[in-house]
Amino acid sequence: MAAFLAISRDVFAPLYPYYADRFLKQSGVTRGVCLDLGCGGGGLGLAVAAASGCFAVLLDQSPAMVRAAAGEAAGRGLAGRAVALAADVHALPLPDGCVDLAVSRGSLMFWEDLPRAFSEIRRVLSPRGRAFLGGGLGSPAIREAICRRMASRDPRWAKGPPPPRPGTEPETHARLLRAAGIHPFAIAREDAGHWIEFGK
Repeated sequence: MAAFLAISRDVFAPLYPYYADRFLKQSGVTRGVCLDLGCGGGGLGLAVAAASGCFAVLLDQSPAMVRAAAGEAAGRGLAGRAVALAADVHALPLPDGCVDLAVSRGSLMFWEDLPRAFSEIRRVLSPRGRAFLGGGLGSPAIREAICRRMASRDPRWAKGPPPPRPGTEPETHARLLRAAGIHPFAIAREDAGHWIEFGK
């Protein structure tokens, strides 16, 4: 866990404000509840809170990650605008329609039942809420810097990001979104990943 958090803070940190700004602009959300699913150290959800009037719910199945996210919120002076919650994305302990912005970066590959998870996320979205789920390495400049830093830690990054895991392709996610009854949805491809977007 310590190694994961170190990489998140030292290498991937520029991604979180980049995507937070992008998702806030695309969704039009300025306040309300932001749910960061599979939050790890809470970087993306806290970046949303810092850039908006949103309250962040930082959710992860790992109690250790939840503690780390709570510590990160306190360290950034956002303890009053965030809560860290240990829970399963397949059974969210939240009421219907309470989330204005749901985000998740780099977590989908760990979800065992994507149609069920997608359905749960849609259930908790408010009528105008939006979900942005997936992964990417940001702008070309951010991507280049991340690859350079990661290559010093892991030689597999010397030629760029490793290929996606089997079963995480956009076509597979599209099929599983349809299986969850979610329509419409959009999938935006990037050089190093893709993002799913849908609403209520």
